[in-house]
Amino acid sequence: MRYEWIFFDLDNTLMDFEKASKKAFSAMLKEYGIRESMLHYPKYEEVNNRVWKLFEEKKINAETLRGKRFDDFFYHAKIKGIDPFEANASYLNHLVEFTTMLEGSRELLDRIAGKAKMAIITNGLKEVQRPRLKRLGVKDYFDVIVVSDEIGVAKPDAGFFDHAFNESNHPDKNQVLVVGDGLNSDIRGGINYGVDTCWARLFKQKDYANLKYTYSITRLDQLDEIIG
Repeated sequence: MRYEWIFFDLDNTLMDFEKASKKAFSAMLKEYGIRESMLHYPKYEEVNNRVWKLFEEKKINAETLRGKRFDDFFYHAKIKGIDPFEANASYLNHLVEFTTMLEGSRELLDRIAGKAKMAIITNGLKEVQRPRLKRLGVKDYFDVIVVSDEIGVAKPDAGFFDHAFNESNHPDKNQVLVVGDGLNSDIRGGINYGVDTCWARLFKQKDYANLKYTYSITRLDQLDEIIG
């Protein structure tokens, strides 16, 4: 294969985060007896993206993130009397429950297994990332799993990639490919660290950053030709 190591992002790269998140959010509201409006999830998604950006920029820590995203959402939705940390815990529990693999992702892992080493590099919370991998039976595909919440630093910070490379026994950077949907976290992080990158545009997202990524795919099976 062209690369010794494939470093995969998890959400919206291998797992269908969007579908699971919407179901988990609805289940959380139902748990609290809140009638869901069609405007609720888009507002939560907007708030959540903003809060995660603050986390990636080191302006807040993971514990603050856990509460702030639901605190901010409840404020905008004029919902009172719910502890945001408890709502977050409910949402995360349901996220594990509803998680699914993206179409073709398990087959892709089967094709790579034994030919290249694979790692998960994810900006995520420790309550859900490893449990989701275990629940779907794909944890053993990966030689290394790095979760930002477990190590205290997130992509695109070089410290995150330092940790991933340490766990991978310091491979040659020319032998590593980062595959992910996040232009800032995955692609910018990989480029700044000096490794090849593949932007996984599986949801046809637009390029807002004009980064010089090495490859771009819109289907996971397109990765076969890239890695050989």
